[in-house]
Amino acid sequence: MKERFVSPDAEAVATAVSMPRREQVIVAGIPVDNVTEDEAAARIENMISEEGSHYMAVVNASKVVAAQRDRALRNILVDADLLTADGMSVVWAARMLGHPLRGRVTGIDLFERLVGAAAKKRWPIYLLGGAAASIEGTVAQLKARHAGLIVAGHRDGYFEASESGEIAEGIKNSGAYLLFVGMGSPRQEKWISENLSRTGARFALGVGGTFDHVSGLSRRAPGWMQQGGLEWLYRLAREPRRLWRRYLVGNALFGWLIIKQALSRSGRTATPSR
Repeated sequence: MKERFVSPDAEAVATAVSMPRREQVIVAGIPVDNVTEDEAAARIENMISEEGSHYMAVVNASKVVAAQRDRALRNILVDADLLTADGMSVVWAARMLGHPLRGRVTGIDLFERLVGAAAKKRWPIYLLGGAAASIEGTVAQLKARHAGLIVAGHRDGYFEASESGEIAEGIKNSGAYLLFVGMGSPRQEKWISENLSRTGARFALGVGGTFDHVSGLSRRAPGWMQQGGLEWLYRLAREPRRLWRRYLVGNALFGWLIIKQALSRSGRTATPSR
């Protein structure tokens, strides 16, 4: 895990100067930032303007369940500079616990928004993950959509752990400000946590299967299903053999976690200093 601040005094000063106090809602032990997409984007721009490296993560029901048994993943999520609800199940859970979130902030939507901002502000970006066809197609699509976008580099996600140091060094040499990692969870979160400081990137975000969607290799659920929280059903219908356990069993486990939290009256709003 990356180190934060050298002293409580330094932390207090940095927080007061650079970042607003965080309001978070605890969902099955995971502190989710209560922000809109606009607020999340503003905080990220703040991070990019600062020295050092920062990272954001997003959570859905599956990731919350995984974090219950994977302590490393749980710590990474808790330690993130920004953590938002990617899945509607998390939004519904917060509402059920009596602390509704102001919005759902998905990784793919924020990715598109940040790429647009990067093109306007001339922030170099680096894309890591996916298959070769997916990452190359994503680069082509992004360059076609955003005039002036600087893609400092890209690489597919098929590599050995022993290659991570070399890849991180390559990202550093590219001069990228923003790093987007699409390698699935928990691999992408763990790679960012272990390697971000070596990449020199100012901000990193794990984006899951976003590259497949942007490149056109995979279709996202229709808008009405996204708004109704039915993206999981769309994916399950398309890949039932691969996803049935994640969604049917995982969603049931997530529901049980939320019910237990509600019964224990542990749903609460937190405003930690960092």
